[in-house]
Amino acid sequence: MHSVNNFARRLFSPLLTPLEGGDQAYTYTPRARLILWVVGLLFLGLGTALAVFIPRGIDVAVYVPIGVFCLVGLFAIVVAWLGTERAVAKVWGNRR
Repeated sequence: MHSVNNFARRLFSPLLTPLEGGDQAYTYTPRARLILWVVGLLFLGLGTALAVFIPRGIDVAVYVPIGVFCLVGLFAIVVAWLGTERAVAKVWGNRR
């Protein structure tokens, strides 16, 4: 399991590196990671549900918000799963 996390951290390092960098003070609570998980799952679920229940023949522009919802959900899940405390705090903007 540890090697899976290492591989995933290397895979998502372009996303995680900017969030984990810096030396400014931050405030982190474990609840922030849990909320990030919940928000990520909600956004991913909403995007998936929209994609599944979309009627046939609808305008292609409808896929833009679906893609945005899914990408935001994936971003939140990746940061909640692999991000350090600093990365989670930066997502929420919790700095002293």
